[in-house]
Amino acid sequence: MKPKKFTFKTVKPTGSYSSFYPNHNYIKLNKIQVGTIKDKLPHRIKLMVIKEDINSDGNPNCKWEWVTLKREFNTIQEAKDFLNDNIDSLLKQFKLKTED
Repeated sequence: MKPKKFTFKTVKPTGSYSSFYPNHNYIKLNKIQVGTIKDKLPHRIKLMVIKEDINSDGNPNCKWEWVTLKREFNTIQEAKDFLNDNIDSLLKQFKLKTED
């Protein structure tokens, strides 16, 4: 079953000091978190990608790593639209961490 699109979840901070903390914008694929969108300008997309070489970053204990895309966005919605417009090329280029 091929996914049609990414889904998104925004978690807002709570509590008496919530105004000091940013929102967390999660990227999901088949209900599993595969990345985040940075809340502050410029908005950047970070994806959780399975490493091709387990020792590529010097940490053999973790089989995945964060990959930050070079493109920057002015709004969160632009980043979401970019992800869904380019889902096929992103899934072809990166092996996303889709298991817990």
